[in-house]
Amino acid sequence: MRLKKSIFTKLMGSFILYVVILFFTFAVYLLLEAVLIGEGNPANLYPYQIIDENGNVAGIEILEKMGGWVEELEEGGREGMVSASGTDQGGSYHVIRIYGEKKNDSHIYSAQDLLELTAPYGETAYIGFFVQPENSPQKFLCFYDRAVMQVSATVNLNYVEDYGIPDIFILFFPSALLEILLISLYLKRKIKNPLDRIMAGMEDLKSGNTGARIDIKTEAEFEKIVDTFNLMAQQLEDEKAQKELLIRKKNQMLLELSHDIRTPVATIKSYANALEAGLVPEERIESVYRTIDRKADRVEKLSGDMFMMLKMDNPDYELRMETVNLCELLRQLCVEYYDEITEAGFDFVIDIPDREIPVSADVDLLSRVISNLLSNALRYNKSGKVIAVSMSGESGKAVLSVSDDGEEVDRAFAGQMFHAFSRGDFSRKTDGGTGLGLAISRIIMEKHGGSIGYCRRDGKNVFAAMLPAEKF
Repeated sequence: MRLKKSIFTKLMGSFILYVVILFFTFAVYLLLEAVLIGEGNPANLYPYQIIDENGNVAGIEILEKMGGWVEELEEGGREGMVSASGTDQGGSYHVIRIYGEKKNDSHIYSAQDLLELTAPYGETAYIGFFVQPENSPQKFLCFYDRAVMQVSATVNLNYVEDYGIPDIFILFFPSALLEILLISLYLKRKIKNPLDRIMAGMEDLKSGNTGARIDIKTEAEFEKIVDTFNLMAQQLEDEKAQKELLIRKKNQMLLELSHDIRTPVATIKSYANALEAGLVPEERIESVYRTIDRKADRVEKLSGDMFMMLKMDNPDYELRMETVNLCELLRQLCVEYYDEITEAGFDFVIDIPDREIPVSADVDLLSRVISNLLSNALRYNKSGKVIAVSMSGESGKAVLSVSDDGEEVDRAFAGQMFHAFSRGDFSRKTDGGTGLGLAISRIIMEKHGGSIGYCRRDGKNVFAAMLPAEKF
């Protein structure tokens, strides 16, 4: 398998390649410029190449392009002539021939004039180069415009014996290597170390440690990665904790369900065996059958509620939504419960507005929620005399309430009553309900985008269900 290069290695390689390309490009640029100006031969720009060893002037056209010219000089002053410095100079150099277009007015130069003209950093408009051919007694001055001619010192390279390598490279390469080393250390500190820390955190998280966190101070880009990683790890930890809680609740629910089913099943089995063995007196047979029937109903209700609970808890379960007038639906359910509530000795107070409050809902499931609230009010109100139903709608919300004036729900139990198998409390004892009614109601309301809750208000136990309502 081919190993991929790390980002650190790629960055270092890119830096070295960039430096090489930069120097190469610069050298090529200088060479091309010299070739273009020197008409194919960069040596033509060199003042000492314009006059050959025999005193012949060549390449004057190139020199003229650069604003220069050549003057041939003769040593020994002429009587009455004045030099460029303004003094009569016997023994100075005077001009005997001009090649190109002369740009100054001097025709004789003293030794001082020559020093000023040939000075690399002089103040004259033109810089001169004094040339004396090797095989000729002639003397020349090559003039260049100082604005376009740059003079620099030259260094003769010494070569390492036996290898032909300039000794300047012996100094250059160690310094270049040192520079690369320093940049490598810098990049390692700024890039590689944070990446290593981030990778270590990811490996820790991958191994199952949802508590893994990365705590480093680094560049902005890496800090964004670190913040995103820590947020992701926190979410995974929260999801893991939530999943573990759900598993515990589900296990507890199944445990309690098995216990609740075992009791009526045991009773049914015991009575069936007694009937089969002829151990039940004739006068009690009918009572035993009624008991078996009640226990069978109990098992059926438990299994039905459990099925509904698991079905509603499935995220893939789809509601059969339709637009319904919540006020009319509530009236119908109140009519169904009216006789049962009044026959139990309660005053049934109904406060439903005449207007329509349309909501989008699964009618069967929403009816189950309202029925659960009415059944609970009837079942658990042992000391009160009133059960009330009310309906209101405002600001895009529909709220239906079922209340009773019985004993207050124990505060410790109030926070758990909407969870599965929460039944009864110290003042509102169970009469054998499954403990799943309010839990199912909560799930139904949440699937409708609403909520359900309990509070004690004005001496009453109030259960309120809220739904998003359409325009009314």
